[in-house]
Amino acid sequence: MFRCVVEMFGLPAEITELREVEVELENGATLRDVVAAIRRKIPALEGTAIRIGEDQLVENYKFNVNGHFYYDDMGLKIKSGDRIALLVPITGG
Repeated sequence: MFRCVVEMFGLPAEITELREVEVELENGATLRDVVAAIRRKIPALEGTAIRIGEDQLVENYKFNVNGHFYYDDMGLKIKSGDRIALLVPITGG
């Protein structure tokens, strides 16, 4: 078991008034497990950044892990020390 810090940007940070959240994960955890842990810890993100009743992000939200974006790979294994950010990687102008 290990702890992981997830940085939050944009609407998730505004909703929670937090820039980061620490979650506890089992060894062998995936990004789906990260979503599940965030959903349990911060239910206010369900329906905004997290799909209601699912351990899935809504369409526009993505994870950045160690500087790389992961759009659909919710099975990506997370390990202690990984840098994770929850954000919307699109901008308007």
